[in-house]
Amino acid sequence: AEAEVKKEREKAIAVDAALAKEEAEVKKEQEKAMEADAALAKAEAEVKKELEKARAAGDAAPAAKAEEGKAQEAADAEKDKEAAVAEKEQHGSSGAHGAGGTGQVGILSAFQATKGIKFLPFQKVLDFGRIPRSSEGLTVQATDLGDDTFKIFVSHRWLSSWWPGAGFQPPKLDHRPDGNDEGHPDRAGHPKYKLLVAALQRMQADGWIPKDDGKVVIWIDFACIDQDGKNPADELNESMIRLVGLCDMVVTPVVDDEWPDGEDWEGFKSRSDMEGAVGGVAEGYKAKAWKEYWKRAWCLLEMLYAANVPFSLELVEERGFGGDLLGFVRDKSVRPHALFGTREFKLEEAPLLLAPLKDDVLATNDPSKGQLTSENDRSTIERHVRELLITNLVRMREIPRAVSEYG
Repeated sequence: AEAEVKKEREKAIAVDAALAKEEAEVKKEQEKAMEADAALAKAEAEVKKELEKARAAGDAAPAAKAEEGKAQEAADAEKDKEAAVAEKEQHGSSGAHGAGGTGQVGILSAFQATKGIKFLPFQKVLDFGRIPRSSEGLTVQATDLGDDTFKIFVSHRWLSSWWPGAGFQPPKLDHRPDGNDEGHPDRAGHPKYKLLVAALQRMQADGWIPKDDGKVVIWIDFACIDQDGKNPADELNESMIRLVGLCDMVVTPVVDDEWPDGEDWEGFKSRSDMEGAVGGVAEGYKAKAWKEYWKRAWCLLEMLYAANVPFSLELVEERGFGGDLLGFVRDKSVRPHALFGTREFKLEEAPLLLAPLKDDVLATNDPSKGQLTSENDRSTIERHVRELLITNLVRMREIPRAVSEYG
């Protein structure tokens, strides 16, 4: 008996030693990834510095040459980071599993990408019966999600002010903590909630996204940003690149009270009508709520991020993309943005896929020229657009073009 006890103790010691070794390796690879991130940040800062020098000197040529070297350093740093993350994930430890929830982000470490970000499990959305407020506590941390979790960013406009049947009592009935009226993304009857659920279930039925509700999560501001914080809008503003980068696709639910009799719909009622319109679905979709969305600077900015934040084609099948959605992703090589409105709900049709906000589409729908409730936000929108487009050019090593267009 003593020999058997001794043998079991030795086994336990061996297991503990192996676990400690594995955890040490994971920690080492995390440190490598953080070091690579720091190197990338340093290289990008030097690129920015060279741009400023070029503007001051009035001669972009010398700066462009210097920037090419800095861009190469940035690219090398990014490769080192990706190799470190890949090696870490190969260990298959619990630490690597948590980091694996980083989804599509290709420019941040696992820690940076997921820190403080929450998602709402689709199963909880179904069980709750309406869009929950952050105070309901139904979200989960991004770091707790598995590698195969499909993440959806919900881009939308809020529909109404708080009403007695909203399903919650705001902490301050008249005013939010930041001084704004308490609003709500939905309205009486919860039509947006119904559209959102119908859109995801239709995509599941068509094999576009995982059929297992437990493998799908959404990010929606009302539930995933602290609505009792000092300024929820600022939290979204500062996290947008990480939020969109983590997500596999974007969905916009559009509540339309005028379908099918609204005069704006005349001549554009079929999918082929909308897809064949000048400007595609975005211009051919005639719901007033969509046309309002399509003009708003903040909404266009979310579309810009969806189309331009790095998206890994290697991950699409692993995440659960399928059907027409997989075909679209392979064809466009971007994160897909689906529109699902009252029309699609009533006709029992699949969501419509929007053209990416890039190139010619971006030229005529620049977020920095979009409509704003407060013109004080204009400079913030312009900064986001400028930084994202410069980063894309640097990533593609088109330094002279970056200097020419933004220097």
